[in-house]
Amino acid sequence: MSIKIIKSFLLVSIIFFTSCVGTSYLKKDEKLLYKQRIKGNENISSDRLDDLFTQKANRRILLLPISPYVAFYEIGKQFYNKDQIEQQKEQVQESLSERIKMAREHEKFAKASRLERKLNRKSDKLSTKLEDGNILMRWGEPLAIYDSAATERTKDQIKLFLESKGYFDSKVDYETSERGLKDRRVTVTYKIEENEPYFIDTVFYDVGDDKVMMSVLVGGARNRLVKPGDIYDQSKLTSERERIETLMKNNGYYTFSRQFVEFNVFRDPDTTALGLEVLINRPQDALQHKRYTLDAVNFTTDVNTQLGGVKRTVEKFNSINYSYYKYSYKKRILDQRVFLRPGEYYSLEKTLNTQRQLANLDMFRFVNVKYDTAGGDFVANIFTSPLEKYQLSNEVGVNVNVTFGLPGPFYNVSLKNRNPFGRVEIMELSGRLGFEGVANLSDQTDVTTATEARANLSFTFPHFLFPFGTQLKSRFALLNPKTKTGLGFNYTKRPEYIRSNLNGSYGYSWQNKKRWIFDLTITDINLIESDLQDDFREALDEQATFGRQLSRSFLPSFVSSSSINISKNFNNYGQANSRASFIKFFVETGGNLLNINAISNNINDDSLAYFQFLKASVDYRTYIPYGRESTFAYRFHIGAAKPYGEFSRGLLPYEKYYFAGGSNSIRAWAPRRLGPGSFVETDEEGNFIYNFERPGEIILETSIEVRRNLISFLDGALFVDAGNVWSFSENDEPGSDFKLDRFFNEIAIGTGFGLRIDFSFLIMRFDLAFKLYDPARETGERWTIDEWNLGTRDNYGPALNIGIGYPF
Repeated sequence: MSIKIIKSFLLVSIIFFTSCVGTSYLKKDEKLLYKQRIKGNENISSDRLDDLFTQKANRRILLLPISPYVAFYEIGKQFYNKDQIEQQKEQVQESLSERIKMAREHEKFAKASRLERKLNRKSDKLSTKLEDGNILMRWGEPLAIYDSAATERTKDQIKLFLESKGYFDSKVDYETSERGLKDRRVTVTYKIEENEPYFIDTVFYDVGDDKVMMSVLVGGARNRLVKPGDIYDQSKLTSERERIETLMKNNGYYTFSRQFVEFNVFRDPDTTALGLEVLINRPQDALQHKRYTLDAVNFTTDVNTQLGGVKRTVEKFNSINYSYYKYSYKKRILDQRVFLRPGEYYSLEKTLNTQRQLANLDMFRFVNVKYDTAGGDFVANIFTSPLEKYQLSNEVGVNVNVTFGLPGPFYNVSLKNRNPFGRVEIMELSGRLGFEGVANLSDQTDVTTATEARANLSFTFPHFLFPFGTQLKSRFALLNPKTKTGLGFNYTKRPEYIRSNLNGSYGYSWQNKKRWIFDLTITDINLIESDLQDDFREALDEQATFGRQLSRSFLPSFVSSSSINISKNFNNYGQANSRASFIKFFVETGGNLLNINAISNNINDDSLAYFQFLKASVDYRTYIPYGRESTFAYRFHIGAAKPYGEFSRGLLPYEKYYFAGGSNSIRAWAPRRLGPGSFVETDEEGNFIYNFERPGEIILETSIEVRRNLISFLDGALFVDAGNVWSFSENDEPGSDFKLDRFFNEIAIGTGFGLRIDFSFLIMRFDLAFKLYDPARETGERWTIDEWNLGTRDNYGPALNIGIGYPF
């Protein structure tokens, strides 16, 4: 055994054996804060109270008495010398500063810049070491030495929090217990008696003699956050103060702020009823708050543009003064996104909507709205600075084929042309070229190159291309309307076939006030052509004997459809650190153009495939943070696609089928190889055959995942996936059809664990999954946990999934 292996083994052993809660690092008379618990609370959740702990216990692995984080910290501490790091930082600064000075004296400015960047990089790295410790210390955490004073502070914090939630008569106490490892581990239990909460009985306003402000307050009272009958809640009062500020600012009170709002609570000592007075204080040196009316609205479209000796042209359109050096944008379209008008009261909401909708045009580097009160007039000034007319973006990356481990490079390029016709539209030309290692169908050991190429030309217009009037289009502007049209060509070359697709689409997108996003495709037309290799054609003919008419999907095809996609992101799903969710509804109808006589006259031509179908799906995702740096994530997906009409012959376009399996689906199965139902294809020896993708017309998927941060850049996850695809009828595939009395016995289940490496700019995901319940096996033999192994080719060995980002 080599010296390096022995050292690695010793390091792992030290971390494991010294990780036992970290008591071995305690000094004399010190004790470890092992656990903290909340008991007695019935209405206030323990998670909210946990956040009030002044002192935190050390994190442990899977609730076991093992804390490697303490071990990491203590081991790193042995190699940490603050004085040495400070000295090293001074030496780096002196050395590089001298070299920078010499480079500047010799007018080598490029070298000086490189050295400055190097100095900043090294200084930042050493500063991080000084503040947070070395890498092992940053991965870990210091020992949680029990502090009785911190426990007292936590008790007081809990009491104050309960009172802020209306539990003024609550009681909080705590007790400690010491046990384990010679009684050096302390568990603190906080005991709570909430008692009866106090309710708000009445709410009344006091604005002095300002009848106008009173009418505004009363008019907006239906949206108030504090109402009679509510339990007293200090956080609601804070939110109500912010709501009143917004209400005032949306009704002309430009200088109003939340500091003018005061709450007075009147408490009856004999009951739990409270009276709430909302007092609006007067401004200094004034009897009442001033209400502002816009005298003028000015829009400068090209701030930071300078043309020597040339004055800006000022032109009025729909009561707005537009100012510019060069006429570039159609004022009628810009006007649809401006919601400020002279003669109207100042409105914060209209101001923000103007900024937001102008920014949504993707035409301006910034959009600022500033108000000027000089000279006695109240003027709104809109300032925008144009983005570059042309924008070129590139992306180079690598696709990883998990089955063969071969990297496949790809290159994406996009050229954006802003405002090509002066109507604030965007023209974009994009392309993609990628390569990937794939297996030949006739010889699974033969790995060859697959090529994918794509080109697309699209136009995006900032309004609905309908013959609506200007006033109606201005109302629609609040919805951020867009008309999208595009023309594209896709080319795929694989060992088995060459497939090309000419695509054209036209549709609309918009967003309502509740942030639901609507994406309506009026028409999506695809002309598909395929060229098959002889051995692949023979394989498709052989598959036809099993009832799968995949060969029809490779005929020259005409596929047309219309669809609508409705989605909403609740609380910034994918980025928020609090509870968040996402839902998407999708409905598509295909073959609408087949009713046109010009096409229907040639519909019986077997050389061209036509399809009519209906497709719908719902996808729901949510995640719930809990504890310290842990998240519970859940996904549910259900969908169905049904062919109809004589033209479809009971088949869907291949791209419209559902598939299960893969890194973003049921991870224990290979991509698109699960199902349908309990159907399975076997060879002469009874082994399952997964050469072909398994399309289905019905899909049901769900996933549960528990994620936890392990160290700063590394997260771990435990997951369970379940689901399958089915057909509406068997089609000579026994067990493939969906039946209410048996489908739940055909839901495949997989489980496993994974690691996520956070590189800040992307997340690399590695998931190892095992089949737990396989519906392809005979009834009674489908639970497969006793057959798990580490073989890479066995059906019940681990499936490695590599992906970018989270699976959902």
